[in-house]
Amino acid sequence: MPLLGYLCVLIPLLAVCCFFPGFLLVRRLRWTPLEKLCGAVGLSVLLLYLAAWATYCFGPHDQRPVYRAIAAAAVLCGIFCWRDILRLFRTFRGRQTGLAFAALLVYTLALLSMIRVYSGAGWSGDWGEHLQRTLFFLDRLPRDVTINGYYMLPARPPMQNVVAAFFLGLTSDRFELLQITFTFLNALVFLPCVLILPALGLGRRRVLPILFLLAANPAVMENTVYVWTKALTAFYVVLAIWFYLAGWRKNESTRIAAAFVALAAGTLVHYSAGPYLLFLALHFLVRFLRTRPLRWGRFAAASIPAALVLVTWLGWSFHVYGAKLTLASNTSVTSSAPSKTENLAKIAANLYDTIVPGWMRSEPGNWPQPNGGGLLRDYAFSFYQLNFIFAMGLLGGPLIVWLVGRKLLRRSGDRELGFWRALAPFCMVVGIAVVGERDHLGVPHLTLLSLEVLGLCYLASVFPRFPRSLRLAVVACCCVDFALGVYWQARIESLENTPEHTVFGDLHFTDGVIHRDDPTELALSDTAWANWEAKHRVELYQRWLRELPAGHEADPAFQSQWSQLRPMLEQSLHDFDVNWGGWPRRHDGVLAYVGDTVAEPTGAGTDIASAITVLLFACGCALILRMPLAVKQTVAAAAAAPPRRKKARR
Repeated sequence: MPLLGYLCVLIPLLAVCCFFPGFLLVRRLRWTPLEKLCGAVGLSVLLLYLAAWATYCFGPHDQRPVYRAIAAAAVLCGIFCWRDILRLFRTFRGRQTGLAFAALLVYTLALLSMIRVYSGAGWSGDWGEHLQRTLFFLDRLPRDVTINGYYMLPARPPMQNVVAAFFLGLTSDRFELLQITFTFLNALVFLPCVLILPALGLGRRRVLPILFLLAANPAVMENTVYVWTKALTAFYVVLAIWFYLAGWRKNESTRIAAAFVALAAGTLVHYSAGPYLLFLALHFLVRFLRTRPLRWGRFAAASIPAALVLVTWLGWSFHVYGAKLTLASNTSVTSSAPSKTENLAKIAANLYDTIVPGWMRSEPGNWPQPNGGGLLRDYAFSFYQLNFIFAMGLLGGPLIVWLVGRKLLRRSGDRELGFWRALAPFCMVVGIAVVGERDHLGVPHLTLLSLEVLGLCYLASVFPRFPRSLRLAVVACCCVDFALGVYWQARIESLENTPEHTVFGDLHFTDGVIHRDDPTELALSDTAWANWEAKHRVELYQRWLRELPAGHEADPAFQSQWSQLRPMLEQSLHDFDVNWGGWPRRHDGVLAYVGDTVAEPTGAGTDIASAITVLLFACGCALILRMPLAVKQTVAAAAAAPPRRKKARR
């Protein structure tokens, strides 16, 4: 079946299975329509994980029939409560948020359609790791396989990969479908961003500012279209913070329990949710111990469901891999310094490098390449992805820091303001402290995406109050962010070898050395080449094994080098086949991106996807600039208007 046919099946399945099951359970709660929408999505993804995980642990070897039964049950959930679904989307907030999410999804899919080789600064391999992890659960690979050649399975939590395996089991295990599934799940972060806006300073929820800021933000868009799990983690973190604050404000245990279940789910998506779970747990424990008498029922209702969610993975991993491998295989442990003093020095250095940009520390990065556009992309990539402040935008980041700092430093007895004063520094410091490796360019991309998203939410909440001049400045800088960090990033990732142009060099034996071809003017960095090589590994290695020795059988210089290279190529092909469960054979050794299908056969599809992306962003700019000014202007207009006469009562 062509990709378009699979897409027509996969997108409706994603929409149905990620909403209907959870909505059936939350529709009768005394929540607002937007809380029901976001809670239903978060609970549905969690229920899909639990159902697919139970199938993996206790079901038949071929899980696909069970997956079909789960999908059918999700459809039945929607049929059972269709009236409530219609009622939800007839509300202004429900309809507005649903349409805005659909627009964001179309935008991100257009962006994804441009990409043919993931790359950027020093990033490589994560997309392949998550494909292998998904295949691990879909095809029941041996439990001793090495993931991406480095890790054992417990190094990462499984939730998003298990959910992706469910959808690939309903369609096909093609990499393009994994890309689309991850993009859909990652784009869900938009929903709780709309939900949390009133908690950040604005009484009304305006969808357009947060939609525009997310679409223009390089860090958010990279985490959405890249095949990894941090954006879905941010979805659960932001959702949990809203439910916790709402439950605290209303003294209501259901929302508090929902907050901790959401954080437990986020932790099973990626361990970067751990600092936020720890903070809310400590905050809740302090509040609980201050109450008299102690209400143990509420404490149990908040803690037990979340603990049971975590046990589904940790209990299984302890049983199968043992406590030592489960707890010590994560890179936070394996990459840590051997002594406490060195660890503290590493944490302090990472914290400093995460806040202060590399160009201010004479650490701009090193990605030599003849392609000037690729070099610009890599510098822009490190500028936006590897600095906490500018990850929120060229102007948006400094503006958020100033606005948030001014608000948090203001003298006030507001308890929610105290909550934010504690949350921001705690999660930032702990989030960096749990990073195992030392990175001179900064580490905000590992654990701080949720804080960055919250910062964008705050900017969106106060944006309607800005004077027109400041609005124009923010929108202008967002255009720069989009151009350098979103659009140009995708355009460089759209580069591939064609009959007319060579971007990534091949291996040849010349002048007594096996080496890559001399780079052309389009050639990118070595890290980008490594991503391209991983994409074409089977095809390249088989051809090199077949063609490189031809004509050099009697050349001692070649044979000396070939005796070292050949076993590496053969072993890599063998490991690729074994550790991926035969996936390369089933797909003829081809790992295709969505962008490859769109670009074929002439490459015009990439230009069309580029035009759609730019057009959608331009429409967003036009809409945000036309948005009416709020608060002060509205109050002034109301004061100038003549008073209304009250109708006489009869």
